[in-house]
Amino acid sequence: MVLNKEHVKTMTISTLHDQPTIHFAIEELLKYLLLMSPEYQIDTRKEPFYTESEAAYLWVGLFGDLDISMPELANPELDDAIYIDVKDAKGHIAGSNPRSVLLGVYRFLEEAGCRWLRPGADGDYVPRKALETIDVKVNEKATYRHRGLCIEGAVSIENMLDNIHWAPKAGFNSYFLEFKTPYTFFDRWYGHRHNKYKQPETITVDQVDAFTVEMEKEIKKRGLIYHAVGHGWTGEPLGLPCLGWDAVDYAVDEDKSRFFALVEGKRELWHGVPLNTNLCFSNPDARRLIVQYAADHAQNNPHIDMLHFWLADAFNNHCECENCLKALPSDFYILMLNELDEELTVRNLSTRVVFLLYLDLLWVPEKETLTNPGRFMLLFAPISRTYSRSYDSDTTGIEIQPFVRNRLKFPTNIRENVAFLKAWQQLFDGDGFTYEYHHMWDHYLDPGYFQIADMISQDVKNLKMLRLNGIISDQTQRSFFPTGLGMYVLGKTLWNDEADFRQLAKEYFIASFGDEGEVCLHYLETISDLFDPPYMRGEKPRISSEAADKLRSVQEIVSDFRPVLERNLGSALHPTIAKSWEYLLIHAEMICLLASALEARADGRAEEARQLWAQTSDYAQRNEDLYQTVFDVFLYIQTLHKMFDDETKTHFGGEVT
Repeated sequence: MVLNKEHVKTMTISTLHDQPTIHFAIEELLKYLLLMSPEYQIDTRKEPFYTESEAAYLWVGLFGDLDISMPELANPELDDAIYIDVKDAKGHIAGSNPRSVLLGVYRFLEEAGCRWLRPGADGDYVPRKALETIDVKVNEKATYRHRGLCIEGAVSIENMLDNIHWAPKAGFNSYFLEFKTPYTFFDRWYGHRHNKYKQPETITVDQVDAFTVEMEKEIKKRGLIYHAVGHGWTGEPLGLPCLGWDAVDYAVDEDKSRFFALVEGKRELWHGVPLNTNLCFSNPDARRLIVQYAADHAQNNPHIDMLHFWLADAFNNHCECENCLKALPSDFYILMLNELDEELTVRNLSTRVVFLLYLDLLWVPEKETLTNPGRFMLLFAPISRTYSRSYDSDTTGIEIQPFVRNRLKFPTNIRENVAFLKAWQQLFDGDGFTYEYHHMWDHYLDPGYFQIADMISQDVKNLKMLRLNGIISDQTQRSFFPTGLGMYVLGKTLWNDEADFRQLAKEYFIASFGDEGEVCLHYLETISDLFDPPYMRGEKPRISSEAADKLRSVQEIVSDFRPVLERNLGSALHPTIAKSWEYLLIHAEMICLLASALEARADGRAEEARQLWAQTSDYAQRNEDLYQTVFDVFLYIQTLHKMFDDETKTHFGGEVT
């Protein structure tokens, strides 16, 4: 379209900065404004200083640069605040740090009508709108400091780059790439595990290392707080790659095996998995090996903001030698954290270290304390909890069971989990946040994604009473099928814990589905109720006429909803909304298959249930290309298949065991 010169409208975006994240924020602002108003000619310029000008400038920068008063923040480097005052295509978009400037740009665009429904090109909804009609005023700071996502599931590099790009649009400020090399997550996708219809592709460690460099570049471009490593410190220093949870037939010589934990009279890899193997932590040589390796990694990777220093990803496998029996694993853990702090201090490194309350380490140390608590952040990971109940700070009457080495049973009751956290907080009153798994496994137990989204809202709102300052969500990166409601709620409520869940749900569904968004909301809420997540979690009897009746009703609800699907699939909708309806249609087919399998299971027809589950699994695999970017077939099958086995299985540590 060629516009006459007199029809061209002009606008100028000004900044004082060449800072990369602010520069990227301006690029994003320019891109979306031109999509909204292609009739505009928009110039960008870097000014030497800021002046209040009558020129039609839209200033983008930091609070101090633009003479805007900074809100009270505990740490402006880590804490996010935004200020937006724009009218007639001029005004201010400002942030407390470069990342906040980017967050402010996306918030301005959202207030102007844009929506970020899911990662990828088909997730952006951008309306046509005259820029001079946009009037936005926002002055806010985030409720919680830590608002992050962690790699999990099965991913392609494209999935990861899309998610990193989407994260700040949704209000997240952190990204965690787990393990020194996050190999397993890419191997699951490129190896097409749990999909017999796809030819496995070989992916190498070198390729994943290159992917990591690419992901880190995109994380830093956006100014996101970069979290790294976690598990692996008990294997990598010994030259044993910690690439995932697969057992490997390593030939380990005595020079290395002497460092392994002594369990049931043997010093060997724990079930053949270095990542899951603890060491003999009373051995100063073993600790020194780990500490030096971790310090080297911090020194060689100064772009890491938060270095997670965790022990093995397994439980009931700590050393039983004479010296290790003299103290709890958490005592040796604190001892090692102090040694790491000393080494980092000697090297003049300011890297922040995150320590983990998880499995055997839930039990507090009896002897050791942190000598420099300012270096550290606490991460609470209640992996054994149920998502049928939210956080509860009332631990009245809860007694923590005594520590019995390698014979521990872990709490499912949330109040018991919180009791462990409170015990740790008596020893450490510094910054802390939680590591949660809402979208790792549990959302597959709620096919409508509604109850789990509500639980996310409740959990985030209850963080303050636990004295925790946010969430890093350990989850599949493809959790948007049929919708991204839970992810939307997580980002919005971490930013503002007063956000109303019902209002957020309504906003998201109208943005996703248009005029009949609230009809879709009611439909998926009903689907959640019929699948009954507490039943799916095994908290009710497996054989249940009530559950069978509910599951039988799924077919009827889907049938009643089909006319809504059909009339919207055939209408001329915005491409992003049209894609939402396509996903909802495929989802309807899949949940009918799953409901039939679960109905048979609830009726006690075990063999028929397994056959129907095989059909469901087959459908998910056969059609994966239709929803690859939004639905993780690997974790879906990994999670649900155990419901149709005879034995109960648990899923600690990222894998179903």
